[in-house]
Amino acid sequence: MAQQHAGAPAGDEPRGEDLVLRDEQRLVYVLALTCLPFWVVDSLSVMRPAWDTLALRLVWAGLTGAMGWSLRWLEPPRRRLVRTLAAVVVPNLFLGLVVYRLGGVSSPIFSWFFVMPLMTLGLSRGERWQGVLSTLLPMVSAGTLMGLEGMGPVPVATRLLLLLGAGAVGMQMSVFYRRLRLARTRAEDEQRVVQEALEASQARALQAERLAQVGRLAAGVAHEVKNPLAYVQANLRFLLEEWRQPATGADDTEYTEALQETMQGVERIHQIVKDLTALSRAEDAVEGVGRCELAPVIDASVRLASVRLKSLVRLAVEVPPEAVAKAEPRRLGQVLLNLLLNAADAIEDAKVQDGRVAVRAEVAGERVRVLVEDNGPGIAAEHLPRLFTTFFTTKAPGKGTGLGLALSRQYVESFGGTLRAENRPEGGARFVVELPVA
Repeated sequence: MAQQHAGAPAGDEPRGEDLVLRDEQRLVYVLALTCLPFWVVDSLSVMRPAWDTLALRLVWAGLTGAMGWSLRWLEPPRRRLVRTLAAVVVPNLFLGLVVYRLGGVSSPIFSWFFVMPLMTLGLSRGERWQGVLSTLLPMVSAGTLMGLEGMGPVPVATRLLLLLGAGAVGMQMSVFYRRLRLARTRAEDEQRVVQEALEASQARALQAERLAQVGRLAAGVAHEVKNPLAYVQANLRFLLEEWRQPATGADDTEYTEALQETMQGVERIHQIVKDLTALSRAEDAVEGVGRCELAPVIDASVRLASVRLKSLVRLAVEVPPEAVAKAEPRRLGQVLLNLLLNAADAIEDAKVQDGRVAVRAEVAGERVRVLVEDNGPGIAAEHLPRLFTTFFTTKAPGKGTGLGLALSRQYVESFGGTLRAENRPEGGARFVVELPVA
């Protein structure tokens, strides 16, 4: 139990309970330290060193510090009780003894009783019973001193009413503090709910963008699968017919070619399915930012995008082998795939007859740049400032989510890079992904 309340394990962030405990201990330790410097005031009030009150204040400070040290071994309900003893009961008891040693009611230190309700209530953390105790104890201590000196009922009643007024002000401070604490707790709870809702919304947005990418690839996938599937079927039909016929002593070359073409078609279909599966699971299998060779990442993105680009554009890829950046391969692949599909959409919408898309990588000092260029209509000047804004899209309703470029920039910036768009002087758009060299 002792170790459970002592603090968080080394190297871990403090838990909420540990932070509360440290705050309570710090409060009690401050109380223990602040009672010592006022010995100077004691001495000035009698114009001589008040050694007897110094002894009282040392005992006062030691007792309060011991209470603060003991908090680590106690459960929260008992900590509140000890904190009340340290902040309310002990100060009023020892202040009464100090005032008594310095001359009683006639001592200037007696006026501290009128401040005690305000001080102790400020430390009570909004507990009502502590507020009542912070008002009653100074009245009891001051009333006892006035009674010992035989003060008349009217002066006693006057001073006690003043103490009661100070306690009422302190009670109001305590209520205000309690309301402030409750409001802060509610605000933190609401902030947590909003943060959870935001994270859920972002997760849904990421899923929607992935589904949108898969949807944009669907037509190309159907066409790309249809071709190898057609000659797989034709070759299997040929092999089946030849198997049914009597042996003619024909050359096995035709059989070998048919089987090879069939295997190539099956591998092509398998690769398409594999690439689509990798795309759909990219967010669930993030590997972390690190050394990333661009050639295989670009190759995978181009291969997956080719199911849509093939019938629309001519694709050129130029990646030097030394192009190695600091990035997360799967997310970088998503970024490049999104840029390639955007280029295909722009060329298709503009009905460009000789569509061309180029992917180039180049190393420039401590940065690596990947450029995705097309010869489409380019980007309108009024759209450039808003291009990476969430939910902004120039595509027809139902065709674009407005999330692709915003998420792409977010991914690239998480690698320590930048993503920008511009128009090519010769026409068309250019997107520049700039990453730090690994």
